[in-house]
Amino acid sequence: MLEREIKNHRIIIKDAADNRTLADTEVIRYNSSVNSVIISSQSIPKRKFYQIYAFVFAESYLYKCNGTIREMQKGDEIEVFLGKYESIEERHAVRYSLGLEGSVEGVYIDGNEVPFQKPMPIKTVNMSSTGILLHADDGCFQIGESYALLLKTNIGELKMQCEVVRVTNSDGMTADYGCRIRQVQRVQQE
Repeated sequence: MLEREIKNHRIIIKDAADNRTLADTEVIRYNSSVNSVIISSQSIPKRKFYQIYAFVFAESYLYKCNGTIREMQKGDEIEVFLGKYESIEERHAVRYSLGLEGSVEGVYIDGNEVPFQKPMPIKTVNMSSTGILLHADDGCFQIGESYALLLKTNIGELKMQCEVVRVTNSDGMTADYGCRIRQVQRVQQE
């Protein structure tokens, strides 16, 4: 692994004990001498030690790592020791199954979000670092349109700006919508 291929790229960190997602964030820096990454400490729930595994969505590869998080917080950053890692496969369209529930909150028109009066419920089928496949009622989305998507995860809510790039598996009732993720932000809980 090299810093230039993973810096500012997505990393998903899971607790090895219960498979719970601890963070879905970006790599701030990579330290090759100890094989660790620095991420935002706001991404990780407070605890002194975690045995983890992580997926690093590098420029050309997807890496799976088995490592640890120790109580080594520096300001608003925390160090994640990646430990042993393996390249799972060359990454062009690597997707991972996940069944999250969420809602489409609005549409983007000329770059501005226009909220719906009533959010539209959706389910996710799978997701990669740059795309997401949604399952919803047939005819809800058109290719080229951009939507505000709110996903509920076990680490909080994620708000995404997504552009529909394909529609498949239409049966007249439901369809799958392939979307390019344009922007992601974590929704702060009040």
